[in-house]
Amino acid sequence: MRALLGLMRENGAGLQGNLANWQDLLQRATSSLKILDPELGKQELVQAVAAELAKVTAFMTENSQRQ
Repeated sequence: MRALLGLMRENGAGLQGNLANWQDLLQRATSSLKILDPELGKQELVQAVAAELAKVTAFMTENSQRQ
């Protein structure tokens, strides 16, 4: 999960074409992985995934408003 977040941060511009896929991936990870469970997981990792999901969602909202 940390490696995925690192790649997302490094390649932010490249994510623009696949925002829906990234959003779906992060949402599935959040609901499926115990390491991302707010009660069981590491707080900093849970917060990092939530922050990236928020960024992707914001990009999607911004892109839809432009169209």
